[in-house]
Amino acid sequence: MSAPADPLFTEATFDVIVVGAGHAGAEAATGAARTGARVAIVTSALETIGQMSCNPAIGGIAKGTVVREVDALGGIMGRATDLASLQFRMLNRSKGPAVWAPRAQCDRGLYRRAVRTLLEEHENIQTIQGTVARLILDEANGRVSGVETLEGRRFEARAVVITTGTFLRGRIHIGTETKIGGGRAGESAATHLAEQLDRLGLVVERFKTGTPPRIDGRSVDFRQLQRQDSEIEQFDYSWSHFWSAPRRTSSDTRHPEQMPCWIAFLGEPGKRIIQENIGKSAMYGGAISSRGPRYCPSVEDKIVKFPAAERHQLFLEPEGHDTSELYVNGLSTSLPSAVQIEILRSIPGLENARMTRAGYAIEYDYYPPTQLDATLGLKALAGLYFAGQINGTTGYEEAAGQGIVAGINAGRFTREESPLVLGRETSYIGVLVDDLVTRGVDEPYRLFTSRSEFRLTVRQDNALRRLAPIGAELGIYDSAERATIDRRFAHEDEARRLAETTSILPSQAELLLDAAGSAPLPHSVKVAEVARRQSVSLAELLVAAGVEHELAPDAIITTELELKYEGYFARERDQAAKLRRMGQFALGTDTPYGEMQSLSFEARQKLAHIRPSTLAQAARIPGVSPTDLQNLVIEIEKRRRRLADAAS
Repeated sequence: MSAPADPLFTEATFDVIVVGAGHAGAEAATGAARTGARVAIVTSALETIGQMSCNPAIGGIAKGTVVREVDALGGIMGRATDLASLQFRMLNRSKGPAVWAPRAQCDRGLYRRAVRTLLEEHENIQTIQGTVARLILDEANGRVSGVETLEGRRFEARAVVITTGTFLRGRIHIGTETKIGGGRAGESAATHLAEQLDRLGLVVERFKTGTPPRIDGRSVDFRQLQRQDSEIEQFDYSWSHFWSAPRRTSSDTRHPEQMPCWIAFLGEPGKRIIQENIGKSAMYGGAISSRGPRYCPSVEDKIVKFPAAERHQLFLEPEGHDTSELYVNGLSTSLPSAVQIEILRSIPGLENARMTRAGYAIEYDYYPPTQLDATLGLKALAGLYFAGQINGTTGYEEAAGQGIVAGINAGRFTREESPLVLGRETSYIGVLVDDLVTRGVDEPYRLFTSRSEFRLTVRQDNALRRLAPIGAELGIYDSAERATIDRRFAHEDEARRLAETTSILPSQAELLLDAAGSAPLPHSVKVAEVARRQSVSLAELLVAAGVEHELAPDAIITTELELKYEGYFARERDQAAKLRRMGQFALGTDTPYGEMQSLSFEARQKLAHIRPSTLAQAARIPGVSPTDLQNLVIEIEKRRRRLADAAS
C-alpha cells in the first residue's frame, strides 16, 4: 500500500496568488505580473475566466474613463473590449467632449476568450482550476503565506489578492420560495473561505444585486421596437493599438461586425402584473433584507418608487454573434419565473417571447472597505489584498480599477518596493479607492463623475497622459509599449504646435464659424485662438487652414479640449497641487489619536478607526473638521519633536 499524501505538501510557490478570475481578478493578476511577480490565478472554473456575469457591456459615465485608466496602467479590460465590441456609443455627446463617456456592447463569448488569451500571454501568470477553501497564515509574523483548495492542493505565496465577487456565501433568489446557494447562476457559492475570514475577526456585511431575464431573439417582433445602431467610428479603448494613419478603412479594425441594440418599453400592462405580484418578489416578500444598488434598481423598485411613470425604457442587448440570446437591460427582477414570462409578454414586440434564463437576485458577503488601507491591503494581515465586490462595490469597471491597484501593490509588496497610491487628482480610480477606504460604503458603490473634484482634468481622452508617467516610474511597460506611448504623446505635442503656429484666414474659417453660430474673424488669427470657441472643431479648422497631417483623431481631440478649457484646467490643477501637498504630510499608522485632547471626540474616534495615511485622507473623513485638521498638524509636529528628542 502506498503511503498517504503529505497534507502539508506544497505543489508550487508563487509571489502573488489571485483568488477569483472575474474582472477584478484578471486585472489583479495582470497588474502583479507587470511588476515582475510570479502569479497564480486560482478559479473554480477556467472556462469562466473573464465572465460577464450581468450585462454584456463595458463603460459608461465615469466607468468608460476607468476602463481607459486601467488600460493606461497595463490592464487588459480595454484590450479585451476592443476585441469583442459589438456596438459602441459615445455617451454625453450633447454635453461636449470634456464629459464624453465611451460605452461598448460586447460579444460575451469573445470577451471571455480575449481575457483568458491576454492573461496567458504573460509568461509569469499561471492559471489554476480549484476552489480556494482557506488561506495559509504565518501567524508568527502576522501575514498570509498561501492558499489551500477544496481539492487538496496547496500553493504558497508572499501575497494573496481575494477577488471573489458575489461568491462568498452567495444565495440566489427567484421569488420568495426558490433559494439556491450560488455565486452566479449554475456555480456554487464559496463558504469555507468566508467562514475563515469570519474567524479572523473581520467585519462582514451583506449586500444584494440582481440580473434580468434573457430571451430568445428569434421570438421578438423587432418591427415594434426602436433600433439603435453602433457609432463605432473605428474607436479603440486601448492605447496599445495606437496608430498614425489619418483614417482607417474597415479592413484596419479589430472589432467584430457591429450589431444593433433595440429599445422597448414596459407599459401599464406590465406595471399592473408587477403590482399584483409584488408580494412574490424576493425583495418585497421578505426573503431578502440586504441593501442593493440604488442606481441599478430592480423593476419592482421602479414600479414602487416611481408609480407615476407611464412606462419604463428597456434595452434588448445582443449577447454575441454565436447566439440569438438577448439581455433585457432594465428588467432586473427577483419575481418568480412564471411572473417574469408574463411581464415579458406584456411588452410590445415581446408578445411571443421565449425566456432562455430567468432573472434573479443574489445576496453575498462583503467586507466594509475601511478595513483596508490605500493600497487595498488589509490592515490586520500583511500581504492580503481585497478587490472588487468583496469591498462593497458594483460594476465591472469598478472591480477592474480595484484589481489593477491591488495587483500592482501585491507585486510590489513581494519585492519590498514602495506601494502605488493614486491620488484623487490623478484618476477616477484614485477617487474610487479613496472613497472606499476613507468613507466606506452603506450601499453598493458605483462611480459617477460627480464623485470627482477634478472631472474636467480627469477625462477619458487623457487617461494615458495622466497615468503613463506613473506607469513608467513603476516599470510596468515593455520597450514596444514605451515607444507606442511616446508616439501618442508626440502626436498630441504636434497637434498643439500646429494649432499655435498656424494662421487661418477669415475666408477659410467663414463656413465653419457660420455653422457654429460664431462671429466671423476680423483678420487672420492663430488656429489655437479660434479653437477655443465653443462648437468649433480643431480638426476641421486645421483642414480649413490647409494643414496636411497624419495625426490621430484622439490626439487632436485632447489638444482641442486643453485649448478650450485652459482656464478651468488651470484652476483644477492648482487645487490638485494643494491636495498633493496635503498628501505629502504623512500620518503614522501608530498615531495615538485617542490621546489628542485638542481634537473633537468624534474626530478621535473616526481617525482611530480609519487610520488615514496622510493629512489629505484625514480631511475627507466625515466628522473631521478644519479645526480638527489644524490641531492634528500641531499634535503630530509635537509628537515628532518628542520622539526626535527621545532618540537623541
